[in-house]
Amino acid sequence: MVITRTRDELYKTLEEFSKRPGKLALIPTMGNLHDGHLSLIKLAKLKASKTITTIFVNPLQFGKNEDFKKYPRTEKSDIEKLKKENCDILFIPKNGEEVFSKIEKVKTLDSGSLGSELCGKIRPGHFDGVLTVVNRLFELINPDVAVFGAKDYQQQILIKKMAKSLHPKISLLKAPIIRSKNGVALSSRNNYLSEKELEIAANLFKCLQNSVNSYQKREELNEILDNANSFLISKDLLPDYFELRDSQLNIISKNNFEGNKVFLGSVTINNTRLIDNIEF
Repeated sequence: MVITRTRDELYKTLEEFSKRPGKLALIPTMGNLHDGHLSLIKLAKLKASKTITTIFVNPLQFGKNEDFKKYPRTEKSDIEKLKKENCDILFIPKNGEEVFSKIEKVKTLDSGSLGSELCGKIRPGHFDGVLTVVNRLFELINPDVAVFGAKDYQQQILIKKMAKSLHPKISLLKAPIIRSKNGVALSSRNNYLSEKELEIAANLFKCLQNSVNSYQKREELNEILDNANSFLISKDLLPDYFELRDSQLNIISKNNFEGNKVFLGSVTINNTRLIDNIEF
């Protein structure tokens, strides 16, 4: 695996790899890699012969009082995991200027009204930061394919809309959610929780499952949502939101059994916010 830390090193490596046949797949991450991240690489390898993973803790997507400074940086173990997955290139910029140069005018992207709903309502400006850095990585790397995880459902919908407008030639892949044995969706922020708290956190997935079952039984949506919030609170999980949306995240205010849908939930436990969803 070729490790690049500067833009010049990245460009030189990409030029060398461009001489090899096949497509290039990008897997953007913030590091602290777990099996969920590694599943993105596995999926990428099914669709492309060359893979590049980026590790960049993007300050633009963290709010004023969020965990940017304490977000886990685990470079050594991340590199070992990527080598085991036979990732071809790692771009781990030595500083933010290798991504956002001071002499270049980087356009901050607007995530629109959807970027202010759900997670965006709790984290104002978060998705503007996400779209800005993903767009920048697309510009720097120009991949054929990019892979994102389904756990961050709202994020991948917004990135899909951005890419359709600005990078229509890049094919986007959505990788399934990887879960622990008790059903908790894998997340780097799970590291903040104790074993007992992780057991409690499993009730979010259980709540999503129960809600899907109730909806498919034609129970009233408002009652399902009320029951879900009551259930989460009873399990010491503070709901940030729990909603039913259509597959493009349009609001569903009453029972509508046509088309694909997704239940999405966000809860806080021990000052740690966890998100999850089930598509059906």
